[in-house]
Amino acid sequence: MKAEGAATGVRAILIATVVAGILGYGIQLVAPALLPDGAAYVTFSMYWSTLYLCVAALSGVQQEVTRASRRAAESSPNATLRSFTLIVIGVVLLAAGAVALLAGPTVFRGPTGMLAVALGTGMVGYVLIAVLSGVLYGLHLWTAVAATTIVDVAIRTVLLLAAFLSGWSPEWIALAVSLPFGLAFLLVWLRVRRHVVGAFRLDVRLGRLLANAAGTVTAASAMGVMMNGMPLLLGLTADDTSDIVLAGLILTITLTRAPLVVPLLALQSYLVAIFRDAGRGVVRRIMTALALSAAAVALLAAAAWAIGPWVIDLLSRGQYAVAPAMMAAITVSAGLVGMMCVTGPALLGRSRHVPYTAGWVTAAVLTVVSMTLPLPFTSRLMVALLLPPAIGLAVHIIAVWRHPEVDARTTDPVT
Repeated sequence: MKAEGAATGVRAILIATVVAGILGYGIQLVAPALLPDGAAYVTFSMYWSTLYLCVAALSGVQQEVTRASRRAAESSPNATLRSFTLIVIGVVLLAAGAVALLAGPTVFRGPTGMLAVALGTGMVGYVLIAVLSGVLYGLHLWTAVAATTIVDVAIRTVLLLAAFLSGWSPEWIALAVSLPFGLAFLLVWLRVRRHVVGAFRLDVRLGRLLANAAGTVTAASAMGVMMNGMPLLLGLTADDTSDIVLAGLILTITLTRAPLVVPLLALQSYLVAIFRDAGRGVVRRIMTALALSAAAVALLAAAAWAIGPWVIDLLSRGQYAVAPAMMAAITVSAGLVGMMCVTGPALLGRSRHVPYTAGWVTAAVLTVVSMTLPLPFTSRLMVALLLPPAIGLAVHIIAVWRHPEVDARTTDPVT
């Protein structure tokens, strides 16, 4: 299996992203209609938010493995990567147990033990996906990466539709959300194993790989708060807000952020691989892309103000209502996060781990702080949606602009 060109790569990954996005979007569209009530939808959304917050954090593992993986004509099976994977799996199993123990009784409204199993299953499965995908990205095996994306979401769609239609309990629905990661890894690994083992080297040793991954995971965790964590934050800070109001806000955030952010999120490792060897000219292209994105977000926010409330009313069969101003704010927030998904890989691909992390962590911390301000619920939600991603984006832009010449190449190849 030979490395594929950039044009082939972006085409394959974008097609996979579109297919995955349609299927994932379909799940979010049918969930409020097929689940019995607002409380069930809130529970499902909170588990989805929690798992994908963890997945977003672990995407930092994929990004660092992508950056470190280089094609090698002849190389022995990579013991460093195997040790790295086992260490990360041990950490995530401890984290899954801690999250379920601390948040389960309050947030998930289901048996804590079963939810710990579901969360651990999902996190371990995604670690395997992240490591494999990182190597595939590093080897420029774009078609295999695309296949991984499609297989994962296809299995999840089938399982969740069966769960919704059969009236499964929340903990079994949670397992249906989590299990496809491991199944997708197994299916793809059986197909690509002979093309991967011995075909790559890492440019850092285990200690540096763990240290770099810790930085990217920290940043990715903060990214996850911005992309996937809002339903969880809403549930934790809503006070006496009704399930109907929460369900409406969660549905709006989910449906608005998905088409704006998910494609860029899927392209993160691709962008890291492309920016890794780019020169100064890439800065001008990034700034142009951001300017065009800002104009597009403004138009989308106007459309959300005009027709967004009607769409939410239609999708929820009249159960939920969201104000036009909130629709517009949620859309602008999604656009700002999407722009950070362009500036972030530009920094990471050039080994600018500190400003990359600083931008996402600043935005995430400000989001959490904003959601705890002594303001009415709607006011603090508006602040949390708009101010943090704007400041985080500013941190990234300043770093890209001031240091365009940094080269990510290292000289410590390790097999």
